[in-house]
Amino acid sequence: MIALPDVDTLMADGLQGRLDSLMAERAKAKEKMIWTGAGGIVSAVLVGFIFHIFGLSEIGYFAASVVGGGALAWASNIRQKMINSLKHEMNGALARSLQLDYSVAAFSGQEFENARTYGLLPTYDGKYLQDQWHGSIDGTDFLLYEAKLTEEQGSGKNRRTVTKFEGVVLRFQFARPFMGTTLVRRDGFKITLFGDSKSYNGQTLERIKMVDPRFEDAFDVYGTDQVEARYLVHPAYCERLIELEREFEGDRLAALFLGGDLIVTLQTGNMFESATLNPKRDRELLGKTIAQFGSITKLVKLLNERPRS
Repeated sequence: MIALPDVDTLMADGLQGRLDSLMAERAKAKEKMIWTGAGGIVSAVLVGFIFHIFGLSEIGYFAASVVGGGALAWASNIRQKMINSLKHEMNGALARSLQLDYSVAAFSGQEFENARTYGLLPTYDGKYLQDQWHGSIDGTDFLLYEAKLTEEQGSGKNRRTVTKFEGVVLRFQFARPFMGTTLVRRDGFKITLFGDSKSYNGQTLERIKMVDPRFEDAFDVYGTDQVEARYLVHPAYCERLIELEREFEGDRLAALFLGGDLIVTLQTGNMFESATLNPKRDRELLGKTIAQFGSITKLVKLLNERPRS
């Protein structure tokens, strides 16, 4: 079983020194944010007032919104650059201790397309990825990253950007492929209003009754191989999924066993934010990230221990 480090170990292994070297940059970024935001608000009010004097209130409102919005976006960009530098150090230190790869930028692959095909992810117009982790856990290759999917709704003045999904996408690649396809969703998901089956890519997934009635109300399971699905989605596995939700503080969990991959999506909001401009929270947030990885490693171990037929 992979050994997770604690916060003290990571800090003592050089991380604390690297964070200390960024203290001045942190303070400077915070100061720039404040001045940029304040300056933007003052400028927006001034622009709006000038246009109002000349009887152009509507244009003034628009111009003020542009000026104010631009300033706030600039301030946000200043913050994000600093946060990315800190995450590179903190998440990178955790990744190196586990012999994993970490990058602030992320790139999706076939796991993303499979998640879309089987309904684990919604349709979208905008796709934003970050915080990618990749490597091996007890011999099982895994990939994890955050995804934010947005959609443009309405038109004209009513046009707005709506977040359809914000959470994590995980892929575990097992040496031995699954015989069938199994789809797991939190209770309340119904594949179709007209029956208990649905076809994806020429496959028909039938509803599968849970072995343990305690979890019948918690999860909906569909699959092409009834026997294998019951081996995979057993009580201990369901308990691990619930723990995964709790550790990630997420909901709407979905899992797909396909080929040699287990793909998991979970609505979590923004995650792996181990860094803030406030250094007093460093240990707290880093500890939270470590705990989340602990839940992932337990899930891999549990699945590797289960027999398949």
